[in-house]
Amino acid sequence: MRRSTQLATLTVAALLSFSPSVAGYLSQTYQRYSLGHSDLSPAAVEAALEAQGPALGPPSAPLLDRYTARLEEYTQALDALEVSGARRVRLLERYWQVYWQAYELLGAAQASALVRMLATETRNQAPELGRHSAFASPETALASSLRWLEFIRWVSALPPGSPDLEQVLSARSPVRLAPGAVLGNARWIMRAANATRLPHGVLAAIVDNEQAGSQQVYGIAGAMRSFADTVAWRTAQVYGSSGLSGRISQTVGLAQMSWKDALGQRERFEALGIRLGVPFPETEAQARALLVRPYANLVFTGSRLRGYLNALSDDDPLSMRPHASAWTYFVGPAWHNNPALASSGETFAYAWNGFFKAALYQRLIPAYLRAEQGPVAQAQRSLPGYSSAATSSSAGG
Repeated sequence: MRRSTQLATLTVAALLSFSPSVAGYLSQTYQRYSLGHSDLSPAAVEAALEAQGPALGPPSAPLLDRYTARLEEYTQALDALEVSGARRVRLLERYWQVYWQAYELLGAAQASALVRMLATETRNQAPELGRHSAFASPETALASSLRWLEFIRWVSALPPGSPDLEQVLSARSPVRLAPGAVLGNARWIMRAANATRLPHGVLAAIVDNEQAGSQQVYGIAGAMRSFADTVAWRTAQVYGSSGLSGRISQTVGLAQMSWKDALGQRERFEALGIRLGVPFPETEAQARALLVRPYANLVFTGSRLRGYLNALSDDDPLSMRPHASAWTYFVGPAWHNNPALASSGETFAYAWNGFFKAALYQRLIPAYLRAEQGPVAQAQRSLPGYSSAATSSSAGG
């Protein structure tokens, strides 16, 4: 009896250790450390900042006007950190470098969103504010921005049908990516984004953040989370409620959507005209069973996110207006992962990486799907024994 009690205690402790909330906290702590420290020593930071990137022509008048409009935010953030002298001059030079490269690569709107994000992150580093920040210094935040821009530029130059695309993306990314989960569900992501009137890159970034997080601790976190989800689902099926197991595991599936939040989306689904082909869930067991399906998980995730974005924009809660602004690329993944921090304007690793992932996948997914539909891909699919990650992972959606 004593051994059974000890085993049960250890099992519950293990599940708690890798529950979505605890695992998320540990993963964010790890990501903050890795963002601020992994091969970004002072020398590496300076080397990254010294990299000139592609040759850029003389700045246009519209570019300079937009830059001037955003510059005040960053200078105020430097004031909050009491940065002055030669260091301030270097930071302003690097800030201009990031903006110019982002403008040429991502366009005016996303470039403005990026430097707004930089100003917010830099301001949050002021110790007296006691706020979360992704980095320990403005220099490291700028270096990370340049590394992400370089990566997105490199990916944009790849042929969409490149063999081993998932592997090369994972190998070159500035942080851990989960491209298999995103590209393998690319059609469901596009469909859910269209249904909820959101940029598909934002939903893709949410999926990547959640699935990359599950790969922490050699994948044990994801395996334990999946096990906890299954236990909670089966318990809810038998008893009508998941009880203790449900407190350990409240989120489910591809984008780690809360089953409780899913039950609250009925009115928004009706407003958006979303149909799942099955009755809307009314119980925990029904919601959990539905959320294991990729499309259902994503469309519930998008609907929940719309509720926040509608409130942020002072829209009606059931507004159907598309949310396509560049700032959505930052606040969308941030709010999905940690509503409290995102709503209070704090910055953290998931939010920071989410912006760049959203910008990356917004460009990559359409090209990837076009390549999947191309004549070469169709010929490959006709060969005996052909299997596709996109086909297999989206089954049952």
